[in-house]
Amino acid sequence: LPLPEFVHFIDEMRSRLQGLNTLNANWGHIVDGNLHFNVTTPGLFQVDESVSDRLQPYLFESVLRRGGSITAEHGLGQTKNSYLKIVHDADCLIAMQKIKCAFDPVGILNPHKFLPRQ
Repeated sequence: LPLPEFVHFIDEMRSRLQGLNTLNANWGHIVDGNLHFNVTTPGLFQVDESVSDRLQPYLFESVLRRGGSITAEHGLGQTKNSYLKIVHDADCLIAMQKIKCAFDPVGILNPHKFLPRQ
């Protein structure tokens, strides 16, 4: 995310969370433009669907609209891999699938944890 967009992005996402019991802490590799936007729900130790519904897919769309991109140094996991279609076009996803198949032809290495199911 371009550095001048950080505050605008954070303000937009925080406004989406108004009225919910959440805390927001941000950190990242700021010089590189990497922002870790983190939201917690005090006292709740599982995913709060009302929070997720307020942020997704708006978070991804806001990043792209502001000239940023989505990366996941620890992977997208099973809950967010469907959002790759927002970030990458079909040709790119096909190329990713082909590379994955070249290294994992039977699909036993982290199935469905990075690329969306076809």
